Amino acid sequence: MKRLFGARGSGKLENSKEEVEVHLRKTHSDERREEDLEECEKLATPEEPKEQFDESELKFKEVQDVLKKARAASAQGSNGIQYRVYKNCSKLTRRLWKLLRVVWRRRRKMIDAWYKAEGCFIPKEENSGKVAQFRIISLLNIEDKIFLAVLAKRTTRFLLSNEYIDLSVQKGDMPEVSGCIEHTSVLTQILREEKGEEKRLSSTLARSC
Repeated sequence: MKRLFGARGSGKLENSKEEVEVHLRKTHSDERREEDLEECEKLATPEEPKEQFDESELKFKEVQDVLKKARAASAQGSNGIQYRVYKNCSKLTRRLWKLLRVVWRRRRKMIDAWYKAEGCFIPKEENSGKVAQFRIISLLNIEDKIFLAVLAKRTTRFLLSNEYIDLSVQKGDMPEVSGCIEHTSVLTQILREEKGEEKRLSSTLARSC
């Protein structure tokens, strides 16, 4: 795969802190974000939901399910805690669940630290130096990732139960759909062509979370 799609990126960020901040502000800011949008007739109006959104209190099993699927060695956020801490300490997991329930009861207000993330710059090509040659990964703390994962699952369940999502169009991140079908088809075609031309091909498979 590396031979087909290019070598792994390398390099060191050479921009100053001020230059990076200007780039981030330009890339991720919207000067018109506070403007009200006019009504758009092209947007479809969904029917009233047959099943209501699950607003019940956070369940311990929901937290356990998130931890079960999470990769133990996933990169940690600013507090330095990895998933493995909660995976291996059941009493600590239960304590976390109780604290998350308090946040859940607050409804519209999350913990201030959850609005912040550690930025990690990953080079996109060889000998990268300028900030535009790097992609940014935001590393959140594990605790808010667990909380938001539960909320995301409930949102997905609400959308699917009311048929607001067309599974023939949207496949990514849908339950019981094994990966992205389009990506799988592309990789299958590449492998078939390489095999037909009797080329040597090596691949590195990794699960990201």
